[in-house]
Amino acid sequence: MGMFGNKKKEERPVTVSKSDANQITTLIGESCVFEGNVTTTSSTRIDGQLKGKIAGEYSLVVGENGVVEGEIKAAETIVYGRVEGVIESGKLDIKSSGAVMGDVFIEKLTVEPGAIFNGRCEMTDSQENVLFESNAPTKELPSSTIDVDETS
Repeated sequence: MGMFGNKKKEERPVTVSKSDANQITTLIGESCVFEGNVTTTSSTRIDGQLKGKIAGEYSLVVGENGVVEGEIKAAETIVYGRVEGVIESGKLDIKSSGAVMGDVFIEKLTVEPGAIFNGRCEMTDSQENVLFESNAPTKELPSSTIDVDETS
């Protein structure tokens, strides 16, 4: 028998349960530049650069030094860094250090003070069912005319 034995290890498929969705299992590190398309079945953090498309079933975190140039599709997107492109997500959080330059298609949006968002925002159908009600009586404001003295 050799030093490491001859026993064959049983291979088991790796699965991510819904309860593990908040654990980051895919990471693009700070010194990494990735060009292309990424599809992931786990939560992902980008601290480097991604040029392309990324689609994930769970959360996507763009770290403070992270840059994404392209398209993002994820259940939840949290931006501490910079995103230039289209985001399609159930929930988008742009943190105070974050910047999003591009159109977003979302259900929920949070933009912290200091964050930058330049683009178009389209809320999905689930938000169209929100009713705004007020118990305060409506009051019509009187119209007034302002006289302008044009003599100098």
